[in-house]
Amino acid sequence: MKHLPYLLSFLMMVTACSKKESHLFRQLPSEQTGIKFSNQIVETDSSNILNNEYIFNGGGVAIGDFNNDQKPDLYFTGNQVGNKLYLNQGKLKFKDVTTASGTAAADRWSTGVAVVDINADGWLDIYVCAAMSPEEAKRANMLFVNQGLDANGIPVFKEMAHSYGIDASQNSMGATFFDYDKDGFLDLYVLNNEQVHTLPTNYRPKIIDGSAISNDRLFHNNGNGTFTDVTLEAGITIEGFGLGIAVSDLNYDGWPDLYISNDYLTNDLLYLNNHDGTFTNNIKDLIRHQSKFSMGSDISDFNNDGYLDIITLDMLGETNSRMKTTNGHTNYINYIFNERWGYEYQYSRNMLQMGNGAGLPFSEIGLMAGMARTDWSWSPLFVDIDNDGYRDLLITNGFPRDITDMDFGDFRIGMAPFLSPGKILDSIPIVQIPNYAFKNSGDGRFTDIGENWGLNLPSFSNGAAFADLDADGDLDYVVNNINEEAFVFENTLDGDKLAAKAYLNVRLKGPRNNPLGMGAKIALRYDDGQFQYYEHYLSRGYMSSVDPTVHFGLGNIEKAASLEIIWPDGKFQSLTDVKTNQTITLDQANAKIPNTAQLVFPLAPLETEPMFKEVSKSLGIDFVHQERDVIDYNVQRILPHRRSQNGPCLAVGDSDGDGLEDFMIGSAAGFSPTIFLQNPDGTFYNRELFANEEDKQYEEEGMVFFDLENDGDLDLY
Repeated sequence: MKHLPYLLSFLMMVTACSKKESHLFRQLPSEQTGIKFSNQIVETDSSNILNNEYIFNGGGVAIGDFNNDQKPDLYFTGNQVGNKLYLNQGKLKFKDVTTASGTAAADRWSTGVAVVDINADGWLDIYVCAAMSPEEAKRANMLFVNQGLDANGIPVFKEMAHSYGIDASQNSMGATFFDYDKDGFLDLYVLNNEQVHTLPTNYRPKIIDGSAISNDRLFHNNGNGTFTDVTLEAGITIEGFGLGIAVSDLNYDGWPDLYISNDYLTNDLLYLNNHDGTFTNNIKDLIRHQSKFSMGSDISDFNNDGYLDIITLDMLGETNSRMKTTNGHTNYINYIFNERWGYEYQYSRNMLQMGNGAGLPFSEIGLMAGMARTDWSWSPLFVDIDNDGYRDLLITNGFPRDITDMDFGDFRIGMAPFLSPGKILDSIPIVQIPNYAFKNSGDGRFTDIGENWGLNLPSFSNGAAFADLDADGDLDYVVNNINEEAFVFENTLDGDKLAAKAYLNVRLKGPRNNPLGMGAKIALRYDDGQFQYYEHYLSRGYMSSVDPTVHFGLGNIEKAASLEIIWPDGKFQSLTDVKTNQTITLDQANAKIPNTAQLVFPLAPLETEPMFKEVSKSLGIDFVHQERDVIDYNVQRILPHRRSQNGPCLAVGDSDGDGLEDFMIGSAAGFSPTIFLQNPDGTFYNRELFANEEDKQYEEEGMVFFDLENDGDLDLY
């Protein structure tokens, strides 16, 4: 008996060690799923990262029910390998039907993929973007039109891009279908990215007349099985090294707008729809901070306030080491060149643009939200993983050869003449770091929970998409990897009775020529006044297309007070007392013309009155601060900020004792502070404090009015 305590301790240790740690996601092996797709890329002397920076930009994932059996199927695009189509057999098992379906595109370097029912016959079609090849024919995008099932129940596709007029060959990275002119037919926007001969980071005049080789393309659906290129007529004329595309009604006027995230020097674009078949880029007015190396993007209402938010990804490292050894940071020379060449300022980090209301600028809150630094990132997806009613954030990551590493840059400059290309390639560091998962805290912030959820696998991951693959009420996650089999993550939320939350899946049956209801706006209201808002588009994240079934997590709610939808044609439909934990279908045929009250979308007021109004000039305050341009960094390179520009300071007080508040603005060295004295009618007149040049040699960094002698008048310090 004296050994019993030791025996019990031993048994407890064995039990603890044998118990597997439980994660929300379970990575499924290919032996179980049957998905063995791997985007294998092999470098050669003639094709490698040194002469083709986009060789490792990867491929995408498309999810949709291609055989109409009510189960989401998977399609992967490959670069040096053919694409793959897998049919969902149930129980998270899939069957490779690529050869029989005719969707391999083996002669293409495939990139982005979009899903659409292009001929409205009830069968999903696949649009595949192509790039890289020096042969124009092998850069032509492909349209696989679903012909229905063969005798074995396999969907057979016919490549018909040329006959539809959408076989664009401009080095395409992605595409999206949307009805930009609201004529009932889905049009096509193609995202292009073709490198110029000069370095893509070199400053030069913007090309804004549509002549750039990297200009995107807009194709108008003629309604007769053909499309027409209307790029120039529509005002899509600003160049960009495009990597991300997202569609939503960003100013809530009932018309779809575009957010284009561009790499390198070229700014992001925010094309607002003018309602007349044209677009205008309003990025400068609505977005104050842009990512510098913008990758994928997504649009969603992540904080459930009724306003759409935008995310773009960049490459800022999370660790101090990664931040210091990569060259993605902006310096003062960039600032000067931005001014000179007319570019908006860019910053090398993820940007989360929080919507503030119709017509108001977005607020960039990425740093505050806790998701600004995720390293070499590609696909952002807003998706409610834990069904708590708030959309979480999933981000793919990694790059096989880190050419931004500054140590490698120095090595290459010094040793390149003495080494073979193979030796130089072998010296490039890799960026094989985990993907990220951020839980939405519901207060405007995100918590990194990738390890806890089981998604933090080091990889070279690019495109990604989500769907409820096993019909259990939670969303699963699929990722396209370079030189590794694709990830299929099963969400095990439904298996945890304590953690399981309610959900509602919504399938849309749209009008005749838009059967998926793309462009529909859906609002889910709760009894306590909370709500969720969603706009229905499939091209999301990076090079990928998500499942057409709309998913809402609902936490512990047993039924929703109402489910409301405005269809793309403006008709309205509403259901009340909607039970959760089910899949429902909304049919546009049951919708009606709405009344004015029903058109309040989003759920917050459409017109937000600003709290302040700019009245400076009307009050006689016409002042521009003059600053001597001293470049502090030339004196001390590691300064975090320019100390020479800490001003101007400001002091407020009744300086002349007339009972009205005046104010004084400090100056830079070489100039005089200016005092603004208030008139009885509320206007101001000004005068300079110093007349003599000797008094102007200092810069004021702080000032205050106060009564030093306690004599009843204000002194100035």
